[in-house]
Formats: sequence, C-alpha cells, structure tokens
Amino acid sequence: MKYTKQEFVGGSWVKGSEVQSGHKVKIISETNPTSSKFTNKDGTVKMQDVCKVKFQGVEEVKNMNLNRATLNGLVDAFGEDSKNWIGKVLTAVTEKMVVGGRRVTAVYLLADGYELKEDEGGYMIIVNPNKESTPVGEEEINTEDIPF
Repeated sequence: MKYTKQEFVGGSWVKGSEVQSGHKVKIISETNPTSSKFTNKDGTVKMQDVCKVKFQGVEEVKNMNLNRATLNGLVDAFGEDSKNWIGKVLTAVTEKMVVGGRRVTAVYLLADGYELKEDEGGYMIIVNPNKESTPVGEEEINTEDIPF
C-alpha cells in the first residue's frame, strides 16, 4: 500500500455561515494549491486553492479556499500571478446553495467594479460589466471548417 504525505494548512478556516455579505476582506498571502480532505471518484485527493485573508473588524487571519468563480474574477481584475492579489481589498458576497444534499453558504470575493451573476448554464461567475470580456470556455468557435 502506497501512502503519500499530505500537506497541512495550519490555522482557522473561513466558514461561509459566519461571513456577512458586503464585508471587506483583504488577501494576506499568495494563493497556493493544497490537498483537501476529500477525494475524487478515482480515489485521488481533491485539490483546493488556499490563501490567508483578513476580514474587516476581525483580528484573526484565516485560511480561505477560493472557489473557481473567485479565482477567475481575481485573474481578470489583477492578473494570473496570485502574488499580485496580496493586499487587495475585496468585497465578500455570500450565496446559499445545496452541495451534496447539504445547504451551505458559498463566499465569493469581488474586486471593485465586479459583480456576481449567473451564466446561461446556471453557474455563478464574477464579471466586470464595464469591461469587454469573454467568460472562460465560451470563446467564439468557427464551426464552418468542422466537417459533419
């Protein structure tokens, strides 16, 4: 039996149920992929993108797993290198949803001028309505050259 060493991220974690929508939050550290306590269907360990954050009015710095919508919004606003996200003040937006049969509170972090909305497929995305952009995965495809 093979075992792999698992990384441990020390400290408290952000709980969605404790976050108030509209509060300001500052990213304190670079975001890094780390293994989670969950596994994929094939048995491999699921990864999560974790950074340290500090919420307005809260002294403690906490770990936060950034969801895909938040990551895409941060890349759009500040670039691909998460070192450029450090020190940025963002707005927390919460959304109730059902995951695996449980009702949970998702937390999204939005840069100034960005908003949370639902795309055509029902997925939550973060966009800047004043900026011309194409959501990831929705690039224009020329179908005229595809044989059928």
